Amino acid sequence: MLDLMQSIRNSLRKASRARLIGLLAPAAGVSLLLGASACSDDIQQAQPQRQIQVQTAPQPNESEPPTQAASQSQLESQAQPAQPTQQERQTAAVGAQHPTFLPRDATETAEGIPIIRDDLRHPVYGRDWSTEWGIRIIEFDELLQGAVRDRIPALTGPNYVTLAEASTYYSEETPLVQINVKGDPRGYPLEILTWHEIVNDIVGGVPVTVTFCPLCNTAIAFESQIGEEVYQFGVSGLLRNSDLVMYDRNTESLWQQSSGRAIVGRMVGARLRYVPASIVSFGQLRSAFPDALILSRETGWPRAYGQNPYRNYDNPETGGPYGIFFDRDSIDPRLPPAERVVAIEGPSGAAVAYAWSALEAERALHDSFDGIDLVVFWTPGARSALDASVISNARQVGATAVFETSLDGRTLSFQPNPDDASDQTFVDEQTGSTWDIFGRGLAGPLEGEQLTRVIHSDHFWFAWQAFHPTTRLLQLVEHDPTADQ
Repeated sequence: MLDLMQSIRNSLRKASRARLIGLLAPAAGVSLLLGASACSDDIQQAQPQRQIQVQTAPQPNESEPPTQAASQSQLESQAQPAQPTQQERQTAAVGAQHPTFLPRDATETAEGIPIIRDDLRHPVYGRDWSTEWGIRIIEFDELLQGAVRDRIPALTGPNYVTLAEASTYYSEETPLVQINVKGDPRGYPLEILTWHEIVNDIVGGVPVTVTFCPLCNTAIAFESQIGEEVYQFGVSGLLRNSDLVMYDRNTESLWQQSSGRAIVGRMVGARLRYVPASIVSFGQLRSAFPDALILSRETGWPRAYGQNPYRNYDNPETGGPYGIFFDRDSIDPRLPPAERVVAIEGPSGAAVAYAWSALEAERALHDSFDGIDLVVFWTPGARSALDASVISNARQVGATAVFETSLDGRTLSFQPNPDDASDQTFVDEQTGSTWDIFGRGLAGPLEGEQLTRVIHSDHFWFAWQAFHPTTRLLQLVEHDPTADQ
């Protein structure tokens, strides 16, 4: 077994060095040469051209159920809210226009996934949980125990400090999860979330749950109210495809953090609505929102905040000394397992991933996906929370954000701001206006405007692909023009 794992890891390393990982994928790729990568003719003769390769995974077998979108009849059978206005969409979730709750007695599927109904209880956890194990959309053997329930304590109604107070112990590069609900910006440092994984709170008058799964590098926020009831979430200690499985204290149903979907219990058929969230640096948040509040270290729990218990975990090729829990039979070789990707689930349930190596090279990457024209921004600054044993000593990995390129009927195209030595801003080619990582117009004719956010999350590649095996992937490759001659 050790020889097999070593062989797999060596193969991944070779693929990464070649930067032609797409050739290992079972599907053919299409190469798109970005304008920002173009070189002069004589330079092109001497150097390979940098390209973004689009990889589409094989289509699933027709007998397999879809993993996301509910049928049209199911959607129409639910009372749907009116379509949001442009202003409402500034904070709404693209890809989260699914029903908030599908009554379990109204359908035998949850968004197209068959619901299993039987009298079984989980053979290990069934004794200690009041979960309705006989209602689920997964098999029991998909759950692995990583810790005892609540051993990682979720925070509820936590304390906050001002940016000025937090600046006495946080650096400009400190990574945190940023949300802004109805003009109430908050920052959740990863040094705290790593130890607690879930924060239940009210932000901007809206009940929210902010989550971070260190094993998958996923920071995702949700609205935690369904109908008239507010749900409080805890850390179940269970994992599925290495991803955090939450449980609600109301019904003890199990929920998948990566999707916000109830997977076992009475709430199967429910799915939480996303709240736009992204990992940025402390300095970026302070520059954009000087009145933002920061989650306090005074949590009531004795934890070594600032230290990283997952040291060297995010090594792009190996996943660090702890390894990676591949809860499936195969490893997708299109990228090294722990390379970061920006991941999006579109309105139809289609999935796309953008490799950070490509984003770091281009900084503003345009794409059309699932009917959405979008741009993915990348900026330097934020440190990794899963690298060095002390986060303040970790390497910088940067920050990402995704926005629609349409603004008030006009389509904009973006590029890095050539006049910004810090590489923190962008300019649009149509008006020359300046924009930041939060999609705010800072200067120029469009100053004061706000781009519409597209819900995204940063994942390790292995984690995103485990739940979305047919995902489309955009990655950086080196193309030698002499090979075409």
